[in-house]
Amino acid sequence: MCRATSAGVGSNLQDHLELYVQQQCLQPITLYKSQKPLHMVRIGLEWLTMFTGYGATAHLESGGFIRSRPGVSHPDIQFHFLPSQVIDHGRKNSEVEAYQVHVGPMRSTSVGWMKLKSPDPLEHPILQPNYLSTDIDVWEFRESVKLSREIFAQKAFDAFRGAELQPGPSVQSDAEIDAFVRRRADSAYHPSCTCRMGAESDPRAVVDANGRVLGLDALRVVDASIMPSIVSGNLNAPTIMMAEKLSDIIRGRPPLVDHGVPVYKPLTLQTQR
Repeated sequence: MCRATSAGVGSNLQDHLELYVQQQCLQPITLYKSQKPLHMVRIGLEWLTMFTGYGATAHLESGGFIRSRPGVSHPDIQFHFLPSQVIDHGRKNSEVEAYQVHVGPMRSTSVGWMKLKSPDPLEHPILQPNYLSTDIDVWEFRESVKLSREIFAQKAFDAFRGAELQPGPSVQSDAEIDAFVRRRADSAYHPSCTCRMGAESDPRAVVDANGRVLGLDALRVVDASIMPSIVSGNLNAPTIMMAEKLSDIIRGRPPLVDHGVPVYKPLTLQTQR
């Protein structure tokens, strides 16, 4: 039985798409040997017994944010550096000593949707993310590849840089890079925004500022789907922060406020000059 109708439910699907630029490493300092069966057993035992070693980290400690072009008010491309080669989302081990950068735009303009396939809650929904459906998204990914190559070409990598494994030396022109992006770009597992927060007058809003579903009583949504637009970074910490905030609201507790915590404010075009 339908209790409330909201056109915004399932619309406004946004995600972070990313790809890997991979470089062979000339020195045996990557995670290549660690993915061998005996090494994996040793790493697992060390973590289980002492919570130390290679098993105690995700190995993605290095990263950064940059602006893809002048005039952008906030960093819009994110990098994660990994001392390994990821193949098929980790389902296949590295083939050589290698390192890579995960790179992708943070505020893509492509917007998708999701719908129920049937009334059966166990049946997977229909997802249409509409990745790379706008020209600016295609351009930003092209720049992501070029900027990653520029970083790996720096002098600091001279002692480690081997052959480029991906995209590879045969991918040079804009058309070749665009084709590579469409073949290799994958979800960063950041689906969000399908139950966007907004004012009751907003026809696309699903929940109000307290996470309450508009048009219903005693039902709230508290997860990444209530973001009006995707954040410029990983979703984990912002989602925890939203959950903490809304849990205080639900329990009637005053919000935690620390006025001494610095908050990032996007630069205006004037201040960037």
